[in-house]
Amino acid sequence: MSQTCYYLISVFILSFSGLRSIYDLSIRKNWFDIPVDRSSHNRIIPRTAGIPIFLISLVTIFILDPLEFKSIFIYLAYFVFFLLGIFDDFTQIRAKYKFLTQLIIAFILAGFLPQLRIDNFYGVLGIFGISEITSVLFTSFVFIVIINAYNLIDGIDGLAATFGIFAFLLLGYVFLKTNQQLFYLCIFLSVILIPFYFFNLSTKRKMFLGDTGSLFLGLTIALLVGIVLNTKTVVHTPFNMNRALFALVSLCYPLLDTLRVFTLRLAKGQSPFTADRQHLHHKLLGFGLNHFTTTFALLVFNICIFIINATSFKNVDVNAVLITNFIIIAAFFITGQRVSIWFSKKAKN
Repeated sequence: MSQTCYYLISVFILSFSGLRSIYDLSIRKNWFDIPVDRSSHNRIIPRTAGIPIFLISLVTIFILDPLEFKSIFIYLAYFVFFLLGIFDDFTQIRAKYKFLTQLIIAFILAGFLPQLRIDNFYGVLGIFGISEITSVLFTSFVFIVIINAYNLIDGIDGLAATFGIFAFLLLGYVFLKTNQQLFYLCIFLSVILIPFYFFNLSTKRKMFLGDTGSLFLGLTIALLVGIVLNTKTVVHTPFNMNRALFALVSLCYPLLDTLRVFTLRLAKGQSPFTADRQHLHHKLLGFGLNHFTTTFALLVFNICIFIINATSFKNVDVNAVLITNFIIIAAFFITGQRVSIWFSKKAKN
């Protein structure tokens, strides 16, 4: 057995042990998430699983020490997000303060770390290279969107972890031949998340990821996306996909769901951060699917979108591809809305 396998097994065991320990501690200290009207559970459950996942992952980043992560600003961002997640999981911080903190961190990272900046649109809207100021502003915006996307999809069992692993594996693949440290980082982070399923999908020892975990996922994936979309980074995308297209379809469901709920909330005159049950995963639960089948269905949807884009749009202008994606996804949403209305009428009858 190779040394890498030993490391992966060790990380898996460490993650499982950390989750078991935090579960026992949460029971003794009564650290529970109290269900409310929008909750997908009906009993008190610890939401502390993100604490060991965050800490073990951060130590892994420190040990692997990829060149792109060698910055006090990145570790400062993780420290602030860890505190933000802890406070929100235990005391519920107001959304505007969370957003302001994320905004400040995003600007610091984009402003001081050029290796993380998205400095090219890769032909989207006919734009390629962009100015430094535009790069900083756009990168900050993308970081905020991705961080909130993973925070918002953490609403049912297994969903955030599943899409976190999916993103890590796809992003890791592009570094396979060009950056072994980032490749192994993505693999190790995926393995660290796997033991979470033993608790999150359990009935007796159930735990939630919490904001501590979802903020870690969002921040790390945002950093990796920034690295992938930086022109100085050498990557090999599947089937030589356009980098921007690769990033969009890799994070398809989290980004689409965030765009959808933000649009619906703003249309109602509400804050985009208002908590509700408008997410697609809530809609699927309303159709009678359980948490596992809902997560599986959304993952299959994202995989299908990725495969279609990776294999069917070779040598096609990226803007034409994006328009085609828009039509496909719009048709999916319209069909889903019709089915939702049909189910509602059937339930009333």
